[in-house]
Amino acid sequence: MITFRKHERKDIPYRVQWFNNPEVNRYLRGTFEEKTSLSKEKEWFSKYEQTKNKKFFTICQNEIPIGIIGISHINKTRKSADIFIAIGENNSRGKGIGKTAMLWIMNYGCKDLKLQKLTLSVMKDNIPAVRLYKSLGFQIKDEVKKKNKKNKDYSSLLFMLIKKEKFILDNNQNPKQDKFQPSLIPYQDMLHDQQY
Repeated sequence: MITFRKHERKDIPYRVQWFNNPEVNRYLRGTFEEKTSLSKEKEWFSKYEQTKNKKFFTICQNEIPIGIIGISHINKTRKSADIFIAIGENNSRGKGIGKTAMLWIMNYGCKDLKLQKLTLSVMKDNIPAVRLYKSLGFQIKDEVKKKNKKNKDYSSLLFMLIKKEKFILDNNQNPKQDKFQPSLIPYQDMLHDQQY
């Protein structure tokens, strides 16, 4: 069973483990070109707790944390936001969990936050992720070259976008009801808590 819960301080050790994992790190656009640490992640979390335009969740498989998914740069005026996902456990990849999590966060953004546009960025050579995002309806809007400070190589970064109406159409949702199919994702009532 795949479920999602609020990202909490108790997840900090997992963040260190996941973001120091080479299989995760190499696709994070240089965010963690140097290894992260407990102190760095505690500092990040303290800042995150004070932020109003970011919402992160822990992806759990049978209640065991396996990754993180989030939505950031939430702009209520433009009704847009960026989404991010990282499956931290190597043995949890290639099993459809990423797709399940992406559908869940897209639904959360479009339905609960009433956003009209979702964007993301992904390394072009992250073939499985690019394939997944395209299958969900995301379209490439821009491509830029990024220099890796660590090995001095250049790689391409793709910026992708999907609009709410395409998400609804591609996932067989009723635009009038705007209701996600509950059989696909276990939707938790805690997401309606006003503290978010």
